[in-house]
Amino acid sequence: MQKTITWPSSTVNTERMETARYIREILLQPVADLFYQLYSKKVQVTHLHWEGYNSDQTYAFTFEVEDFLQIKPIRPPPCVVFTLGDLFGDDGRPSPKVMAILERLYRIKPFQLAITTNLQDIAVFSRPNKANERIYQRVSTSRPLPAIRILAAAYMMYTLRLTFIRNMPDDSEFDEDHILPEGPPVNPQGDIPNDHIIFDTYIRHSDFDFATLVRDRERALQFFRWKDHVRKKQEKQVANPGNLLHARSNGLVQAMPQLKPCYTLNLSDLPSETVAHLQSIQRPCPLSIANLREKSLQSSNFTLKILSVVAKGSDRGICTVYQCRLASIDGIEVDSPILCLKLFDDRFQFLELPDEEEEPARWLRGRVQAEWHIRQEDTAYKTLNMVQGSVFPWYYGAHLFTLPNGLTLYGMLLEYIPGLPLDSDGVRALSTERQIQFIQSCRHGARILDVADIAQHDWHSDQILVHTSPNELTHAVLLDLASTSQTINPNKLHACHNFNGCLMALSGSLCPVGIKADLLLENYGTPDPWDSVISIVKGKVFAASDPFTFIQPLEQD
Repeated sequence: MQKTITWPSSTVNTERMETARYIREILLQPVADLFYQLYSKKVQVTHLHWEGYNSDQTYAFTFEVEDFLQIKPIRPPPCVVFTLGDLFGDDGRPSPKVMAILERLYRIKPFQLAITTNLQDIAVFSRPNKANERIYQRVSTSRPLPAIRILAAAYMMYTLRLTFIRNMPDDSEFDEDHILPEGPPVNPQGDIPNDHIIFDTYIRHSDFDFATLVRDRERALQFFRWKDHVRKKQEKQVANPGNLLHARSNGLVQAMPQLKPCYTLNLSDLPSETVAHLQSIQRPCPLSIANLREKSLQSSNFTLKILSVVAKGSDRGICTVYQCRLASIDGIEVDSPILCLKLFDDRFQFLELPDEEEEPARWLRGRVQAEWHIRQEDTAYKTLNMVQGSVFPWYYGAHLFTLPNGLTLYGMLLEYIPGLPLDSDGVRALSTERQIQFIQSCRHGARILDVADIAQHDWHSDQILVHTSPNELTHAVLLDLASTSQTINPNKLHACHNFNGCLMALSGSLCPVGIKADLLLENYGTPDPWDSVISIVKGKVFAASDPFTFIQPLEQD
């Protein structure tokens, strides 16, 4: 999950700042501000309190949590205690002064965890146990000041739990109501049309009012009869070589509002090795010839000529893919390179036959809508605009196509990639060096999706092509972004696990691949530090490295 927060600049002059003020404003206030910005409806961190015991130059700082819904935290927020002098005696036990301070703190805040420091040594004291003994953990660090801040943030996180801080979705991913803000497309109070009318006039899922279907058993059953009729009477392959398809340019944008992601891809957020990889494999835009890309996107209409069928799609999928060329733009003939056309047709999505004992809402839980998927993919490619022509194909927009039989379907135009599928003899025959290049390229691609806040929810081997660039570098091209998501509402949880998803697709655990397992395990790399998912492939554990190796437990009593 991404969330934009502010962080204090480092321009404050701290040379003559009093110790108490330095700890409060420089070390700890950013922690309070961080949790204040990671607010939720449930728990919010407000401000930082501190009090000084001037007689012995000891200060205690604590965080105050305002609990709007009266949800009891797991434990009170941590306290940070500063005092001069040694924290421990020659015997390794806490000094009498430290124990006296903690006893005083315990009387004020009985169950407080105390991070105690003299700005050189650090020890974390827990609340007293049943024997009235404080269990403590000494901390070894070469960087005590950042360690204090990190420990304070870690214990605050433990106090509040991550789910209390983030805004969690108020509803499930599946909305059983299906209520549309613009109202139903058909009158739910009207009579149910005869089957033959539905069979002759309905051409996509969105022609049905699903808010009515989930409440009306008879209408839901009619939807399934329509699905069965389509599968028996019509072919999923809707275009054939030689067909001309007429397109209304940018027809998707004209028909429905675009999604507006909260975050954009910034190349400066990528590691230098990923940026270098993108530069090394960058392909020129095939439609740059005669400015065809801009002309097609700015046109009112264009025509495609189908060359061949690339993929007919699976039973559960809704897309077919074709090789094609631009034949004309706004009525003017053009000569274009080979392109890729992806058509979205939800009529053929496979759904299990209804169980009469279940409610209609459950019958339709797996239903997808073509407009949803093409809009998600369109949004993803636009977010990836800066990296098109590398580990992602060039993208030429989402349009409304009219087929030879008069049927209209939404589709998108893409760069055609003459790549090898993962489960192919060509991939198995690649040299060790080229397989390593490809594996590392996949890792870069997964990282780019993460940094762009694009979560791929349907990783599989068919989404990854093996391509060799003109400079003889073998790399990946990632396709099929229809099942992706991005943060649209910043107050809803959105998690990206692309490192794990891509790794699973390459490992062969989802379907056969031609990649050598030992090369994958040795060269795929590790998750980025913020990635909490742990993956296990053939006994090897892939987990993010510890970003705080300078903080180590020293001694525990």
